[in-house]
Amino acid sequence: MITNPAQITRHHLANQAAPAYSLIRKVCACGKASTAKQLAQYGKCAACALEAVRDAIMPGDFAKLQHMLGVVQQYPKSKWGWRNYFAAGSGQQYEAMQRLVAAGLATAGRAANEMTYFHATRMGCKAAGLDAAGIKRALEE
Repeated sequence: MITNPAQITRHHLANQAAPAYSLIRKVCACGKASTAKQLAQYGKCAACALEAVRDAIMPGDFAKLQHMLGVVQQYPKSKWGWRNYFAAGSGQQYEAMQRLVAAGLATAGRAANEMTYFHATRMGCKAAGLDAAGIKRALEE
């Protein structure tokens, strides 16, 4: 392969323009390793951010989020994320879903027959414990 001096110069300039701190490993207050970019943006590592979101919602809400994504004991982890919807009518279920929407873990979908369908977001999938394949499966349209 013939090298192009102009291309090498562009790559060198691009590397210099990128923030140097972004990939440097730092330690969060909890003691876990994180990137400096994550700590600069959010003030905590991803695990602490997810824990703060879990603490912001009620325990029953988290169980509804898991049900929404099929994260239940009767299915193996390889199947988690096979569904991504929760049909809530009026009352406690609707209020729980509104709390999940306010926390950024779910979005409201279409309404049909006095029911509103809710769907988990990427952050909701992570909070529920899905791996990368499960998140991809859940977020497919």
